[in-house]
This record gives sequence, structure tokens and C-alpha cells, in this order.
Amino acid sequence: MNTAYPTVFSTMLAIALAIVILLVASPTTAYASAEPGATVRNAFGPPAGNKANQCRGACGASCPKSCDTTVTYECSDASQLRRVVTYDCGTHQGCRVHDDCLDACPKSGDEARSCATQCDAEIMDRFGFENAGSWLMGDGPYDGRIQFEYTRDEPRALEPAYRCPDGASRQCSGAIGCVAGGAWVEPVFDSYPGAGGMRVAQFRAGPACGNSVCGQSADIRITGAESCPGGECTRYGMEFDYADADPSAPLECTTSTSGGDDDFVGDLMKQGADAMDSRGGAGDPNSDDGMEALMGLFGAVLSSADSPEDVNISMAPLDENGNPIESQRVGSTPRDGPPPIPNRVDLPAASGHLFVPMYQLASGVQRGQVKERRVRCTHKGAPVLETTFRLTASGG
Repeated sequence: MNTAYPTVFSTMLAIALAIVILLVASPTTAYASAEPGATVRNAFGPPAGNKANQCRGACGASCPKSCDTTVTYECSDASQLRRVVTYDCGTHQGCRVHDDCLDACPKSGDEARSCATQCDAEIMDRFGFENAGSWLMGDGPYDGRIQFEYTRDEPRALEPAYRCPDGASRQCSGAIGCVAGGAWVEPVFDSYPGAGGMRVAQFRAGPACGNSVCGQSADIRITGAESCPGGECTRYGMEFDYADADPSAPLECTTSTSGGDDDFVGDLMKQGADAMDSRGGAGDPNSDDGMEALMGLFGAVLSSADSPEDVNISMAPLDENGNPIESQRVGSTPRDGPPPIPNRVDLPAASGHLFVPMYQLASGVQRGQVKERRVRCTHKGAPVLETTFRLTASGG
């Protein structure tokens, strides 16, 4: 008998799931959200799924898109700077009560799902279904705002240090950052102070010229003048010297994206998967229950993607030999070739020089939009580097 078998590709968006997700939580409060008017730094809730719980008390999942986000730098020692990401978020008593409730729930399993359902019911009963649905999307009504500052993304993560690029001087009073030729320039990743293992130096990131970076720049203009798997594109990348690496293990990179995503269904799916992941309710991909395994598979792929456009899910029935019947596949067509940002990079030796190529399809950034892609790489589980690119389509 033919059965439908899911084939999952982590590169584009291609599924419309109708997921109704209420907010999240539990009856006993052990954690307290920040209050309106507060400014808190590196404030995390208890671990949730595979994510760090940030912006507790803000309306919406984690730090929602409705928060105003700014990036600044602080001088941290004689030569380095610290990156500070600030989220200015709307809050309401209902959101704070809900997040406190969620944070007191068990971490995973049926008990956590039952606990979260009780929290959802409490919020809807006290504040109404319409408000609860609006808060899920990060919208109001609000009773104030909270500023959340983060210099790292997890409670025990190392802070990355930054430096001024060659030819720039550091400014540590007033507006802090780097100045070159009288103009402000972007600081560049330097190191993870205190980290052992693989080390990088002379880090550069920016537009690509062949197998190297043309010049240090966080701003990448997407012109579509080049050809890549999937269509017209612009190439960019990062390069650096490295040492003390184990060449038997690859450099592993992950990406997070903000801005530029105006696909309502895609955003709802992504937020839904992230919320299910944070409450331990996305299902188990290894379950004997077919529906739970399917939902777990969808949830894992959606929550692991950095933005809706990077998710592609398609399904096809199997023939009598267990092979997918491609003519009957539904969903989107997988993109051939390497992903826009590689998730694994082989190291040719224990030390040397490395260029990591990347690309952005012109169709993935609308004119005038700015999409920020933050890339973090580890080696054997230890942090190695991180950098941010701001992608802007020409003509905006």
C-alpha cells in the first residue's frame, strides 16, 4: 500500500499549515517578568526546547518583530568592543502573567503541554480571546514598554569581542564605535575571549570577488548580477586566518534572520513552530504515532530555519518499492546546489586561511527592504566566530 512520506528540504518556504497556537505557561509562578519601564540586561527565562528564553514579559514569542531593535557597541577593554542588541518591546499584564506561567511549566512532554494549556485558558478567561490572539503576534494592547539588552544569546554563552577595522580608530565616549575618515564604520568580529580550541584572526566579511572578500563591509547590495542555484543572485562571504583546529571536524554554521520577511502565512508558521518548540509541544519525530511524528518533523524543520524563505517542505506518495513518485509530489521544488549560507565547511588543515562563500537570491529580498543575516560558526561545539550582513535589494 502506498503511503505519504514527507521529504524535507531546509532552504525555502513551501507549506501552508493552519496552526492555531495560543500563548504559553503554567499555574505556579517561579520566575518574574520585568515590569513596564524597566531596562534589563541578559535576562533569560528557564531553558525552553532548543532556544534560550528571551524578552520575558514582552507580548509575543521570545523577542517579537513588533519590538524596536537597535544595535550599539560598548568599549570592553583596551582594544575591543562589546555588541549590545536592545529590544524595546510592548508589554501588558496579560503577557507578563502568561510568560511567568510558561516559565514555571515543566520543560517538555505531556505534563508541559497540559500545563501550557492551563495557562492559555487562564489568559483567555481573564483577558479575552481577542487580546490573547493579538498578544501572540506581538501586538497590543500594551500597558507599557520594557527594554531588553543582550550581549549574548544564551545564559552561559561566551560574549563575542569586536575590533575596529584597519584604518579606523575606536571611539569610547559619546556615540561609541569606530571612525575612519570622519565617518562611522562597522566594528568587525575579533574573537571569543576565554574560548579554547580553534582561533581566527584577520577576520573580514563583505562582497565577494572570486574566492576572496573584496573589502570589509556589513552592507551587501543585492543586484542579481550573478547566477546562483535558484536564479539571479549576489555573492558575498567571509575570510580569515585560523589555527588550532581539528581538520577531521568541520566548521559548523547557523544563521538567524531579521527584517524583510513580510509573508504573513510564513511568519505565522515560523512563530508557531518556535512557540511549539519552546513549550515542548511540536511532537516527536521518532514517535510510533504517525501524526505526532509528522508534526514533530514539520516543527523541527520550521523552528530550525532562520526565516520563512529558508524552509521548503514537500510530500510524495511511495511506489511499491518504497521510492517517492516524483510526478505526484506536492509542495515546492527543492533548490539544487549548496545552500545560500553553508552549514558545514571542511577544514583542509589544522591552520591556514579560509574563504567561506555565500550568496543571496535577488528574488529573496524585495526592493528597498533590509534583511539582516547573523552568522555564527562553531568547531566541535565551541564558538569560533560570528558576523552580521545587512542585505538590501537595489532600487530601494
